[in-house]
Amino acid sequence: MYSATGLVSIIWIKVDDHANIPAVIDSMKKTGLEDYSILSVEDYTSLISVDNIPMIRPFTKVIIGLAVVIGFLVVFQSMYAVVLERTREIGILKALGASPAYILGILLRETIILSIIGVMAGILMTYGTRALLNLLVPTMPTEVVYIWWPTAGLIALVGALIGAIYPGLKAARQDAIEALSYD
Repeated sequence: MYSATGLVSIIWIKVDDHANIPAVIDSMKKTGLEDYSILSVEDYTSLISVDNIPMIRPFTKVIIGLAVVIGFLVVFQSMYAVVLERTREIGILKALGASPAYILGILLRETIILSIIGVMAGILMTYGTRALLNLLVPTMPTEVVYIWWPTAGLIALVGALIGAIYPGLKAARQDAIEALSYD
């Protein structure tokens, strides 16, 4: 019973063998239940697909866009803080003859490594969230869509690299003498 006091909105029937589902549905329709919607779980869950829920695609795109913007800002702030904290080290590298491209490369490689670790942590958290949902709400179907992993990884990587470019360029343009005298 779902929030309709005194009324039944769904009845779940478990079948002993998956192959018997069409026969059970046919026999139920012959018993006078043809006015009711009788669906298999596959048919029922297909009704809740992305194609059948209005505005879900634009909503998903907005959420992805917000995630990219927030990720960009977080990486930007983190890399800017890294550049400020490592000003003396960057000054030492510049005094030793490191080129701006070398310093920018160091910071971008660090960003790529952190981004890859973040993507892997996100994938692991997906399985943790799925296990938690299955424990708390066992009737809610959850699915891990593996085909999104490369797309999500690419979005995270591009957002992180864009967020690291300005701090990296700032670090690469620092004067060695000013960087060494930075407190």
